[in-house]
Amino acid sequence: MASKKHPVVLRFEGVDPSDIGGYEAHRYRKGGDLGHIDRNKPRPRRLLGTATWAAEARAEIELMKVETFAAELEDLNRRNRRKDLQKRRIEGPRDPWRASRHGPMRELILTANKDWFEQTESSDVEFSTSREDLFEERAVAWLRDNFGDDVIHARADLDEQAYHIHAVILPRATVRKYGTECRVLQPSIHPLIKDYEAAQDSVGEWFSEIGLVRGEKRKQVIRDALNDGRTPPINPRHVRPAEWRAKEEQRLAEKAVEVETRERDVVEREDDAATVLAFAEAVAAGEIDTDGRPVKTANASQSPETQPPVKKATLGFATARKAFRAVAKRLGARAEEKAQERIASEVAEIRAADEIILEIARAFPQAQRERIAKIRRNLTAKIMALDPRTKGRSKEPNSPFEEPQ
Repeated sequence: MASKKHPVVLRFEGVDPSDIGGYEAHRYRKGGDLGHIDRNKPRPRRLLGTATWAAEARAEIELMKVETFAAELEDLNRRNRRKDLQKRRIEGPRDPWRASRHGPMRELILTANKDWFEQTESSDVEFSTSREDLFEERAVAWLRDNFGDDVIHARADLDEQAYHIHAVILPRATVRKYGTECRVLQPSIHPLIKDYEAAQDSVGEWFSEIGLVRGEKRKQVIRDALNDGRTPPINPRHVRPAEWRAKEEQRLAEKAVEVETRERDVVEREDDAATVLAFAEAVAAGEIDTDGRPVKTANASQSPETQPPVKKATLGFATARKAFRAVAKRLGARAEEKAQERIASEVAEIRAADEIILEIARAFPQAQRERIAKIRRNLTAKIMALDPRTKGRSKEPNSPFEEPQ
């Protein structure tokens, strides 16, 4: 049964000469992102280049700068450009490459899925040596065949999750300027750096002999989708382990803050709920009023100083006080409404009784009718005061409280 086909992975990263020091520090595991390093595994192994490749590269780049600077000054002197000559002497040498966001050098990474290196089951390709050794042999040969002496360094990293190879390319080129040949750094001098898809085709073919295949042709898939009028797939951007770990640590830190904030809110709500309950119990027991003030009673067994305090400087206290005030207001309004209804009913009964008295009084002699009228005038004033409908008004013309005729 044929084993799963794993793609060979090739990535290019731009490198500036100023990055070489940090690159070397990481190679010796003295700097950079070391969070993914397994100290129990073998250290990185140098495959190409000398032990002092970094210093040699920096020295060579400086020599390029000086050589180009000397050629420029000689050209200005030969053309008798005195002012320009003086200005350039003050400015000093310039970098021997065209400025770009990628830098003039390239770091190259070659690897495959760790499952391929660990695979032991039968496959289409039989190996007499380890897969790491086979991959390493093919990688070194491919680097030399395509980049020659411009591969100034290559190493195998053995102490990370998956075996992989790092290589550094110093793309040397010669251009005609200032009337002579000047050495510069020019990444496009190498076709595989200039054309990423061509590089993927190259490694796919080169490593096919050991059972690996070319990676997905993303650009071709995008072109086909555009030609067919379909939405092209998103081209995923490779995220270096250090960048991914930094973002993951930030995400976890933000998550921890969110959880802590949520837990703090829950505790505060629980405290407020406890305060509301304590407030309600104190009001029900007659210990405080709805404003939270202690209520003094003649037979109180506890003084305000010995009574359990109710926390006032909390949201719970403010909520409880507001709620109790609202309830008290509603209860007061309802009580007043009931009282008014009761008074109106009683006044109506008194009015009805007064009508009967008036009817009876008409049959009395004049002297008795005058006596009844005097008594009723005092009674009418009190009744009028009770009746909310007549409050603030004088006796109505058609009021039943008239003197008997």
